[in-house]
Amino acid sequence: MSSNTPTERKSTYHHGNLRESLLAEALAFLESESLEGLSLRTLAKRVGVSPTAVYSHFADKVELIIDVRTRGFTMLSEYLSAALAREPDASGERRVYLLGIAYMHFAQEKSNLFDTLFSWTPDFERIKPECIEAGVDSVEILREAIIDMLHENGLPATDYPASVSSLSSWSLIHGLTMLVKTGSIEGAVFCGHWSSDFSEQSPETQQRVFDHLLTIEIEGIKAAAHKLTP
Repeated sequence: MSSNTPTERKSTYHHGNLRESLLAEALAFLESESLEGLSLRTLAKRVGVSPTAVYSHFADKVELIIDVRTRGFTMLSEYLSAALAREPDASGERRVYLLGIAYMHFAQEKSNLFDTLFSWTPDFERIKPECIEAGVDSVEILREAIIDMLHENGLPATDYPASVSSLSSWSLIHGLTMLVKTGSIEGAVFCGHWSSDFSEQSPETQQRVFDHLLTIEIEGIKAAAHKLTP
């Protein structure tokens, strides 16, 4: 959460940037609180303005959350890009791996925001185009890395194999992330069905398991690339 208290933020608020202040405060709220506790009135109180002022920018909570999701998807893309920037000369294969690990780390560090991005869905007609575009950007980063990986290995990298390979990788990474977040893997370990290597209580061995899963995914994409025809 932001280090400033609501009272301190009120003193720095200036007329004309209320919408930005509200979005920033909503993101700050999600650092420690779940989406269920977020409301326009709560934001009004935290920013130090009247509820009427807030409703002049957002018709309801749904509109607020859609705009928060847009910002959140942008933050995810920036987080993934930053992970790649730390290894600017990485191969396509290495970038796919880095993106998988970064995606899981983002979900851990921004748990409530991640849930807002992927576990809350408004009526389709309410979704704004810019929210959809922001959501696609993070997947496009993965798709570009996979295209480079396919090219580097002399494999077909046309639209279909690149897209289906991206979907496969995203499905694995997102599914694994959700299994960790929901405690499903930990439950299997607790019941004795899986080795303690999978437990978050052993982060180093768990990381090795995740590395193996990503390796299986990457090697599987390369092995199947020639068979991927529409």
